[in-house]
This record gives sequence, structure tokens and C-alpha cells, in this order.
Amino acid sequence: MSRDSDKKNNKKKNDKKIGKNNKTGREEIRNINSMNGGTAKSYRQKVLVNQAGKLVDELERARREEQESQIDGIIRQKVIKRKNTRAAYRIVGIVFILIGIACMWWAMGGHYRFLKAAVSIAAMAYGFYIVRASFRSAAYDATYLFGQDRITILQKGGSKIIPYEAVTGYTMIEPDPEMKYYIFKFDRGKESYVVPFAGAKAKCEAVYNIFREKVKTDEKENS
Repeated sequence: MSRDSDKKNNKKKNDKKIGKNNKTGREEIRNINSMNGGTAKSYRQKVLVNQAGKLVDELERARREEQESQIDGIIRQKVIKRKNTRAAYRIVGIVFILIGIACMWWAMGGHYRFLKAAVSIAAMAYGFYIVRASFRSAAYDATYLFGQDRITILQKGGSKIIPYEAVTGYTMIEPDPEMKYYIFKFDRGKESYVVPFAGAKAKCEAVYNIFREKVKTDEKENS
């Protein structure tokens, strides 16, 4: 009888130990899940904070620009041109020049020499044109100052002044309403100037209103 009672007691102890271990394991799993949930929640909070910070910075920048324009009556807009774009144009131009030189050697023999020579000259001319265009002032950053009397463009190599009387056409473009991206384009004879306004619709509309007041085009006079 004593042996049977000992077996029963040992079995009860083992069952209690197994139950305790299972309970401990379930608690650890709940703790891990709660930790994972907390990590995901904190990540979402960080994303929201970053988005809110970017929005505040954008609003602050727009407020400063609006204050500056109200002080002296000049609306400023800087157009940034990337260095990588200029480098890419130069590389493409050099490639066309090398192709033209290779075609010139190829044109030395065989048939259709004049046609081959024309193709090589055209390739080299196009390559020189692209390389030269990458060094123009229009390929670098520019700051547009839209005043009440004139337009001043500050760019590499100096500044350019355009009176509103010399403007022959202008328009405001909204490529995609969801992107909050606006473009203002104005012409001076054969010259065209494109000024992007990223996330600054009010500023773009203010520039457009200045042109509506100052510029007299043929369409406006006919209407």
C-alpha cells in the first residue's frame, strides 16, 4: 500500500510541475506577443511623428517665404538643378562624339563614304551640342524674383532682368492634383522659362496674379 501511495504522490507532483511549466510558457508567449505589439505600435508612432515633423517644416518654410514676399513685395522661388543630370548629359555627349569619331574611321573605306561621313559628323555635332548645353547657365540653379516692376533671374554667371512688357505669354500648369505640384511657364519671344512650385500653390497663384495684372498679351487684348 505504501508503494501505491508513493506512486500517486509522485504522479501528482509531476502533474503539478508540468502544469506550472505550461502556465509559465503561456505567460512567456503572451509577454513576447505584447512586446512585438508594442514594437509595432512604437514604429507606427515614429512614422507619424516623422510625417508630422515634415509637415510642420513645410508649413514653416511656406510661412517664412510668405513673410519675405510681404516685406518687399517680391516673390522668390529657387529652382534647383541636379549635378547628376549635368553629368549624365556630358557622358551622353561624349559617347556620341566617340561614336562619330569611330564612324569617321569606318567611312574611310568601302561604299557610301559620303553617307557614312554625314552620319559621323551628325553624331559628333549632336554630342558637342549636348556637352555645351550642360555648361549653360540654364543647367545650374537659379533664383527667380518676381517683383512688381520686373522679373530678376539670379543664376550662374550673373543676373538677368526681364520687364513684364517683354513677356509674350504665360500659363500655370497643375500636372497632378494629388501630387501638389505646380508649374509656372512664361515666354519672352523664343525664350521659355519654366518655374516649378512644389507644394506651394498659393505662391504660384500669387505669381500668376502678378502676370495677369502686369502682362498684356495679344489674347488678353483681343478678349
